Amino acid sequence: MSHCKKGPSSHLSARGIGVKISAAAARSYFLLLDSPENEKSGICVLPRGSQEGKEIQLGDRVFSLRLGQPVQFNLAYSSGDKEFKPGEIAGIKDESFSMLPPAAAELRKEFGQEEQTVRLAASLTEIGTLQMRCIAEGRDKKWLLEFQLRTSGRTTLGMSGSLPVRFDEAAELVDRIFGARRQQVDSKEVRNLRRNLETILGERDDWPTAALRELFGILWASAKRRRRSVDHEGVWLNLAGFCLRPGYGYPLDDWRIQQLWQIYDQGVQYKEAQVWSEWWTLWRRVAGGLDRIAQETLLMDVIEDLMPSEKAVGRNKIQKNPSYDMEVRLVGGLERIRFQRKIDIGEHLIQRLKTPSIQTWWAIGRSGARIPFYGAATNVIPKEIAENWLDRALKVDWRVVETAAFAAMLLARKTGDRDRDINEALRARVAERLRSAGASPAWMQMVEEVSELGEADERQSFGESLPPGLRLIH
Repeated sequence: MSHCKKGPSSHLSARGIGVKISAAAARSYFLLLDSPENEKSGICVLPRGSQEGKEIQLGDRVFSLRLGQPVQFNLAYSSGDKEFKPGEIAGIKDESFSMLPPAAAELRKEFGQEEQTVRLAASLTEIGTLQMRCIAEGRDKKWLLEFQLRTSGRTTLGMSGSLPVRFDEAAELVDRIFGARRQQVDSKEVRNLRRNLETILGERDDWPTAALRELFGILWASAKRRRRSVDHEGVWLNLAGFCLRPGYGYPLDDWRIQQLWQIYDQGVQYKEAQVWSEWWTLWRRVAGGLDRIAQETLLMDVIEDLMPSEKAVGRNKIQKNPSYDMEVRLVGGLERIRFQRKIDIGEHLIQRLKTPSIQTWWAIGRSGARIPFYGAATNVIPKEIAENWLDRALKVDWRVVETAAFAAMLLARKTGDRDRDINEALRARVAERLRSAGASPAWMQMVEEVSELGEADERQSFGESLPPGLRLIH
């Protein structure tokens, strides 16, 4: 990903890159156009064979450049043999095309305008970057964009903050474990990576989002090397999920999630309990960034463990599955699956509550929450179902099973929406039980009053992706 500096000439170049490349472009590069996902297309800005330092004009193509707001620029390249001309539009479909990390920027307004009509000119620089000039029509004004064409594993801060002072030490530590060059490290050093990172950066719950996403970029660059050993795989899955949680809310998270989802079909290399646990934990942590189709895919892949056939139950399949608790928590956090599926899962989990279960109650609460964390309010389960689940929760000793109290709070939380709110008498019972159980005052407040904390619409707006920076006019 590329580094952004605000100003009349916004540069988007990665740090630490200074390698001189050959004198001609080995690939053709395309700026993606704002088009439907299944009709993805791009305009050629730099054809293969373009000479270093020679500026390429995009003919009569005219664009509208967005100014004064966060935007992103998406690039792809073709490694195929087909020849392209500057300004030619091509479908970005077959395997000969690959995506580059998008670049984020906020270009300064000029002349008080939010959009400016521009023409484009591109060139290959001596340090291996693609430089693109956006030239204002009718005015002596231009904006300079620079894209890194080689990735070093480091991402960018873009517009959103600074890194801890000792971050480079942390990056070197990750590279020691997962870098392209194998280091002399033993399994203990691999397992202690998280602890050693905390020694450098402090408690990981306090790591700033900028550092988390930067670390994810380094980890993603080494994704193939996660399979060096069982310890490598487990630690990589744990750190990648932690650094990308909750999967939305930071510039370019939608792109990061798209990249991460590519490894889902690969599964795990080492079929050990701890690795499986870290695998499902990763997807639970980033679930908020996954669309409904991806979440439905996750659900279908764990459904046999959660709701096994009678034959499987007879053989006590669930009890032998060490990842069961992680899968339960994963499913509880899938807020985009159809609400009927939430009901089916919740009803099944309710039937399994013969003994106190921490993870099961957590999942029941999340599945029936009146106010979702990131999902749509229109996709919550009917209040009558939530009331039935609450009746079951009220029969549990909340001092012994605190997650049952947490689930009850989520099920009884007041929204101000008559279609979602449970009946007042049942809500009063829940509030009283929370008091007698010594629950958090914040929990009681959320049951008794409409709270602004964690409102779904705020979380949704926080997680919106950035609009494209350039729009083709003709």
